[in-house]
Amino acid sequence: MRIRSLKYHLKQGTKNVFKNGLMSFVSIASVAACAFILVVSLCIVINLDTALEKMEETLGISLYLGEEVSDEDTKQILTMLGKIPNVTNITYMSKEDALNWAKEEWGDEQAILEGLENDNPFPRSFELTIAGAKYQGQVISDVQKIQNDIEKKIVEKRNKEQEEISEILESAEAQTQQTTINTNDTTIEETTQEVSIGSKDYEYFGIEKIKHSKKQSDILLTTNNAVRVISIIIILILAMISVGIIINTIKLTVYVRKNEINIMKYVGATDWFIRWPFVIEGIVIGLIGSLISILICMSFYGKVNQLIYDNLPIVKGYIDFKSTLEMFLIIGPTTLLLGALLGIIGSASSIKKHLNV
Repeated sequence: MRIRSLKYHLKQGTKNVFKNGLMSFVSIASVAACAFILVVSLCIVINLDTALEKMEETLGISLYLGEEVSDEDTKQILTMLGKIPNVTNITYMSKEDALNWAKEEWGDEQAILEGLENDNPFPRSFELTIAGAKYQGQVISDVQKIQNDIEKKIVEKRNKEQEEISEILESAEAQTQQTTINTNDTTIEETTQEVSIGSKDYEYFGIEKIKHSKKQSDILLTTNNAVRVISIIIILILAMISVGIIINTIKLTVYVRKNEINIMKYVGATDWFIRWPFVIEGIVIGLIGSLISILICMSFYGKVNQLIYDNLPIVKGYIDFKSTLEMFLIIGPTTLLLGALLGIIGSASSIKKHLNV
């Protein structure tokens, strides 16, 4: 496109915006409303994503080992955990490490924990870091399979030892001691047979406990997805309304200039030479509407964030709202692009039939 033609199209397109004052105003207001909803929705979604990322840093899965887990079992568990997909880091904490960590956490009151070195009550544990909250359910399922496999191995080992002891006692004809052992055997059999491994009431001896925050992550993920879906639906509805109003605005301009368009077609003007002023008019309407919504949201964004922090202090511990500059450097270009796109769609749809001369 030549510079002279570009200047002509820009001049005509901008002139048409002000020439159809009332309809242009309605179109700009419609685009501004759509863009406003978009900006608000993006602010919510981006901040929720930030909160999710922060939560994911603290989300993890802890495995607490029982006393019957041997060093060999511990190495086996570590190997099995390393094969689980989406586990980014595995940290092993010994009983001594757990005690030292507890002393650091207690700070000035750590004297209460003095003397526990010889009778350490803290369990050994594995800390798993996950690639994202959405993978937590899958990782928990894999960890529970490992828990059951290790438990079966420990129970088999215990039963084998009890059988060996029973055989020794029977051969030695130690009836009294055998009765005691048999009583213990009965307890173990009840544990392993009446309450099966993996059931709700089973008490594990290997990986005694699996600690996770699946409920919290599921709530946050559900909320985030719901906000996104609702935002998309609202934006699509407002976008259709905006396009409809822009189409009517451009149609009015086209109708007034239909004779001029017909003459230009007859003298050999190309479709794009005729179309460009109207496309530019639509772009200008879209950009002005989007810019208005951005300026309005920028003026209130920081104040709303501070208001939330002041009235809901608990939120500050979970969500670090992005600054106004950081937020609108992200969503500003997207909003302007949407506004321009709505303008192009509206203007292109309006003039199409008048080009068929």
